[in-house]
Amino acid sequence: MSIFLKDQWKDWAREWGLAHVPEKGWIHRTERVVGERKNLLIRVAWGTDQDPGLFVTVRFPRVADTARLRQTLIDDPSLDVMPGKGSARRKMEIESAKKAVRIAARPDYTLTDTCLVWRRTFAFRIPKAAQIQSWVDALVGAVARATPVFEGRCETCATGLARSYVLVDGLPIMMCASCQQRLRVEGEMAERSYDMIEVRHLPGAALGLVAALVGAVAWAAIAAVTERIFVVAALGIGGLVAFAYRRGAGRVDAAGRAIASALTLVSVVLGEVLLLTWWISRSNPEIGFNPDAGWYAYLLTWQKAPGQEVVILFLGLVGAWFATQALQRPKLKATIETTSDGPHEQKRAA
Repeated sequence: MSIFLKDQWKDWAREWGLAHVPEKGWIHRTERVVGERKNLLIRVAWGTDQDPGLFVTVRFPRVADTARLRQTLIDDPSLDVMPGKGSARRKMEIESAKKAVRIAARPDYTLTDTCLVWRRTFAFRIPKAAQIQSWVDALVGAVARATPVFEGRCETCATGLARSYVLVDGLPIMMCASCQQRLRVEGEMAERSYDMIEVRHLPGAALGLVAALVGAVAWAAIAAVTERIFVVAALGIGGLVAFAYRRGAGRVDAAGRAIASALTLVSVVLGEVLLLTWWISRSNPEIGFNPDAGWYAYLLTWQKAPGQEVVILFLGLVGAWFATQALQRPKLKATIETTSDGPHEQKRAA
């Protein structure tokens, strides 16, 4: 990927009357457009490193029969211009509010009762702006024929007037002033309620310690069976310790993140000591499973083959970092933004 990324969607945004968020940085694509098209709301954006690809979101008023909408979109021949054509649409997944563990690969199309999301990854060549624009136009046209459109009503309360969309955590939503105010107040109350939760470092550290011991045993067991070490094992320990600490502490602060990261690092080191103890007990049955012998072997390894233990320590630090990320303060207050683009200009462009 070129390190000299430039704005590619600026002319497209001007043509359609969309709000344009320019590219920031040289390595990662962050450019996006958002606005109104054919009385529907759209957002086109690039995903993150953790969830890469091109994301096109088309929002519409809530529909009662999502399954029927899915079938209508599958049968729409105008969407054959999209990559994957009909075979990709037939795999369209209806997403429910209840989160589920995904085993199979995520389909290109995801549908809810208020939006259609199309995601596509590109291994080598990024499509040009005109190509993406044509795909978005096809998606918007198909959805506009199959669903009702926004007619200036708030989609939250269905009674208030929404003269233009607002961005709620980056997603365009038709929301009246009263609902915006209510959402802000609810967020502020949630933040205050969270701050009032007592931080219980000791119970959190106790549960985190139990999780660290379990993680150490798992680290040693996996390494003993496979004779390999895996970064995913360190990440798993970090996630387990973070989960246990949060359950015990109630609320997480900077001290809690430090405790969880330290316990994760200790868990990985202890797992290595247990592994060495196991190997010694197998080769010297007369010694038995003696942790003191494992600890001595661990210190000796630092003297004779420090590179090996540096790798272990690095994996422990990776797990510790993951634990701190898992213990970040939850987002409780929605970010509401207005755009400079006027609704009349957008409707004329549509």
